Amino acid sequence: MANPNPLLAEDVEIGMSTPSTISTFQYSAPWLSISEYVEAGLLSFFTLITSLILLPLKLVLFPVEKMCCGLKYKRPSSGEKREVCREGGPEENIKDLVVSLKASFDAGHTRSYSWRINQLLGLKAMVLENEGELMKAYVKDLGKPSGDWFLEKNGILADINHTLSCLHKLMQPESRHTPLWMQPGTTKIIREPLGTVLIIGPYNYPLNLIVCPLAAAFSAGCNAVVKPSEQMPATADFFAKYLPVYLDRHSCGVVLGGIPETTSLLRIKFDKIFFTGSDRVAKIIEKTVAGTLTPMCLELGGKSPVIVCDDANLKVASKRIVQTKYINCGATCIAPDYIMCTSSVHDTLVSNLQKCVETFYTADAQTSENYARVLNGDHLKRLEGYLSDAKSKGANVIGGKIDQDDRYMEPTIVTGVTAEMLLMKEEIFGPILPIMKVDGFEDAVGHVKKGEKPLASYCFTSSSAKTSTFLNNISSGASCINDCAVHVLSPDIPFGGVGNAGMGHYHGREGFLCFSNEKAVYTNDTLTDGLRWIRYPPFSTFKEGVLGKVMGKSW
Repeated sequence: MANPNPLLAEDVEIGMSTPSTISTFQYSAPWLSISEYVEAGLLSFFTLITSLILLPLKLVLFPVEKMCCGLKYKRPSSGEKREVCREGGPEENIKDLVVSLKASFDAGHTRSYSWRINQLLGLKAMVLENEGELMKAYVKDLGKPSGDWFLEKNGILADINHTLSCLHKLMQPESRHTPLWMQPGTTKIIREPLGTVLIIGPYNYPLNLIVCPLAAAFSAGCNAVVKPSEQMPATADFFAKYLPVYLDRHSCGVVLGGIPETTSLLRIKFDKIFFTGSDRVAKIIEKTVAGTLTPMCLELGGKSPVIVCDDANLKVASKRIVQTKYINCGATCIAPDYIMCTSSVHDTLVSNLQKCVETFYTADAQTSENYARVLNGDHLKRLEGYLSDAKSKGANVIGGKIDQDDRYMEPTIVTGVTAEMLLMKEEIFGPILPIMKVDGFEDAVGHVKKGEKPLASYCFTSSSAKTSTFLNNISSGASCINDCAVHVLSPDIPFGGVGNAGMGHYHGREGFLCFSNEKAVYTNDTLTDGLRWIRYPPFSTFKEGVLGKVMGKSW
């Protein structure tokens, strides 16, 4: 049956393209010369010695720096008007909210370094000072255990702290080379804020995937309208309650509700739309705003594959796969979606995975304090349908226990999987881990290349040759070698998708750039105009000959 509310759908169908062969072309740079290796080694040694010498001085000065130069959060006054639009309110309220924020941006309230820093500190304070209430909202909405929350919280704080530490540098104009024939002029890049942006959050990480994009928007000097997921009512209410308390009235507005409110927002022209969710909903958003030339950053999903090679460390691979697959009850866009391995390691890998599940979540995961719950009954039925389809087509299900009242599904492993099963055609987004046997490493790589590009791809191997082949042949938003999903916790590398997995990146520097316009600026003088007669018409053969020699040159 078709979903009557397409904006609520979170399952993603994967289309299949024609098979392609494995490329032997290597993108990696050639080997360095011996002298370059020696130079790199000496540089690393010098850096280490310098750091050790300066360490005592840094330890002494660190408290002084924090006391004299530390960033201090200035709370907004309690008398400021709060910008929140509740569910079911008139559409005019949403329009008035956006108009107010656009006016604040046009007035320049959001451009200063101090304003940006204060909003980032406000987000940080909101998370730290209300952790108990946040945890209650997460337990109510997602059944999230404390361990999952700990990782998510520290990922948020790391992203904010990293942005705080490098914001001053990011805001500086960047000088670029000026060709000789354009001198004595200068060229530079100025990164200016885009304006008022719309951030639409998902249900699986309702705090992280609102706060981190919001922090990126603030760092760039933008203000924003936030639309939390209506499927997470407790967390959405948290945003409505606390964002107006910790942020000033120029920075952010909150809109609560479902499809009607989202549709009203999409009728309004924003300077950028940031959406996290399924590709089905992203296509609806694209169609809705078609013709407005609104730039978008779309963080979507897909079937993130794991290739476990014969030479992999199976014990380590099993621990890392189990941790990242079953965290948040499998509802993670970059979670390992399925495993491919050969028959020679299949049984040992399955055994190790089972042991890790029992070690992490005890023999009965329903009683474990470290295991979350499925979003709702509809998603549980969808996951149950995957298992029924797999069983009917000959698969073996290990686990699969379900408790509808508790929204519980046991951490499940499915073996004997084939490409025709629903498990291999749709993003699972739940605690089901299919394992498919392949003839070899090349067969696994070829299978991934047949489908849409995934949000992430993972490979466990001790072979540098297989690593190179994997990275050079599989296009994905990100890749991990001998690990899964942890790249998202690094604040200094971009996070984003490619193809059906999304467009655009954020986190750290890329988050700042996501909400910025990189404006090229060329500055010339008028005193030396007499030296530039050659650029003006009429053009003679001599002028054309000289200009043809110098234009387009790097010097």
